[in-house]
Amino acid sequence: MSAALVDDAADGTVRERLIRAADAEVDEHGIDALRMEVVAKRAGVSRATAFRQLGGISELIVQVALRRAQRHIAAVEQLMAARKGTFAKLEGALIYTTRELHTDPAIAALIGAHSASVHDPRVHQAAVGVMGPVLEEGRRRGEVRTDVDLDELVDFMVEQTYLAAEEIDRSEESVRKRFRLFMIPALESRTGAGGEVLSCAREVEQAVSVAAEALDSLSRLLRPGDLR
Repeated sequence: MSAALVDDAADGTVRERLIRAADAEVDEHGIDALRMEVVAKRAGVSRATAFRQLGGISELIVQVALRRAQRHIAAVEQLMAARKGTFAKLEGALIYTTRELHTDPAIAALIGAHSASVHDPRVHQAAVGVMGPVLEEGRRRGEVRTDVDLDELVDFMVEQTYLAAEEIDRSEESVRKRFRLFMIPALESRTGAGGEVLSCAREVEQAVSVAAEALDSLSRLLRPGDLR
């Protein structure tokens, strides 16, 4: 059995201590200084136990990156919830991740190991949890293509997120250009009016609805009988 797959309850506790210790080491000394023996000492376990639990530094970096990614996942989910169309949600998520992920050394190292980490099942699982529901809803609305498996669409999004985060130009304008010129054509529905058109229409509907509510509130405030 791989060290990464040990599921004994006691081992799980030790594993978490090691990951927390590695997280703290990265904060204090940077990713390049990360050493298994130092992490083991900080976690209060032997070097042999550390290797048995995590296998090596590369696995430790993955675990720290996934741990740190949780706060970004929460931010992305909140950001997408505030948008209406599928592509508006995905574009907002890409802009955020491009801007933020490269600033964390552990996540940047994970992105740097592109070919290995992009297909890591844990990275995929985390991405499915965030983007899967959005893509599925886009399919139901006729915005996103249905001729490709959801897992493949998610992997494509992860690959593009990595590439955008590695660009020298990570400006919002550059990310929007990547998303609209290359990603939307790859993701949008192959039938009907086109996924981007439907997605944009829903964004406009939402904007009009918000504006109408604001005008209604303003009109109530300006009624003569309501003035004080």
